[in-house]
Amino acid sequence: MKLRTIIVLVLILVLVVGGWLWWRKVILPGIFAYYVTGAITASGGSWNAAIVAEVASWGDTKLTAHGLGAYIAAATEAGDMARVVLGVAVMSAMVVLFNRLLWRPMYAYANRRLTLA
Repeated sequence: MKLRTIIVLVLILVLVVGGWLWWRKVILPGIFAYYVTGAITASGGSWNAAIVAEVASWGDTKLTAHGLGAYIAAATEAGDMARVVLGVAVMSAMVVLFNRLLWRPMYAYANRRLTLA
């Protein structure tokens, strides 16, 4: 720990900071970067599950939703590699857009504004 961080924590304990101020000044800045990391992991996992879950089969029954995963699955079944590549490219572009427009700014905010040190 940096000396400045230790001083801030000691002052907070000595001044008996509690309630909303404790959460706003200590807890939330301390966990925000970890929260963003968890949110990225959860959104990535849910995105993968949503893509895969658009096509499900059980015996002779096949259920298909209308989405990117179903598009890629249908193109794969048809052997149309150009459509498979297009589907994967669209999926990759959406991931890059989310990372650039949502997650990267949140990390930058956490590093710029929400640190004790």
